[in-house]
Parts: sequence; C-alpha cells; structure tokens
Amino acid sequence: MRYYSKIGVIWMIAIAVIVWCNYMLLKLVTWRLDDWGMWLTLLIFIPIDVLFVICTFWTYYEFHDDYLEVRSGYFFHEDIPYYDIRSFKETHNPLGSCGLSLDRLDIIYKAQKGRNGNSEVLISPVKKQEFIQELEKRSRIFLSK
Repeated sequence: MRYYSKIGVIWMIAIAVIVWCNYMLLKLVTWRLDDWGMWLTLLIFIPIDVLFVICTFWTYYEFHDDYLEVRSGYFFHEDIPYYDIRSFKETHNPLGSCGLSLDRLDIIYKAQKGRNGNSEVLISPVKKQEFIQELEKRSRIFLSK
C-alpha cells in the first residue's frame, strides 16, 4: 500500500522560485557571455531542476509486511520495521524532512544501520488519517507479539 507525499504551497513556491532564478541567470549569462557560458550554465542548473522534480514525484511511503518504506527522491530511503516504531504524532514542524508539506507526521523509531538511540522522520502522506489508521494497525500487530 503506497501513499505519496502531499505537496504543500511552500514546496511549490520554492520550485517556482528556483526555476525563475535559473531562467534569470540563463538570460544574464547569455547576455554577458558567449555560447560556452550558456551551455555551462545549462549543464549546472538543469540537473538541479531535475533533482527537485524527481524529489517531488518520487517521495512516497509504502507499507510492506514487516516494515514501512520511506523514500524521498534520491536523497533519503529508510526501511523502518514496525516493531522499531516508538511513537508518532501529527505536527507542523518546518524542519527539513521527507514531507513536501507542513501537514506532517513525526515518526520516532529505533535507530537503524548500527546507530544508537532513536531516529526521527517527518512525513506528509496525502491521506493522512487513513495512513495513521494503517500505521496504528500494523504497529499494534507487532506490539502485541
């Protein structure tokens, strides 16, 4: 069962500003520099735009039998076993995260990959209440064992 990230207004504004700034820089470079400068600018800024688009459409949270998969583009991928989830709560925390909206869930879980303590991830599924019910159901199954 896969839930994509809710895309918030701030994320859309950020992408629009980045694209606009890249356009203005490209105009400036083509006005001041030769063709090599224009191509160099394109080789630098187009991949950045592509990474933001990939992050926008490849951020999702998927329920598997034993774990919750959290993916945010190429930058973040974590498989969180249900039995490692300590708590989760709704939040509007503006910290950087795997959620593209400020309407988020804060999941605290046992640190993975040999780290000590707890880790935290902020996510923003589109159908948040449905996601919470599914997460409660699956984590309760493991808590009762």
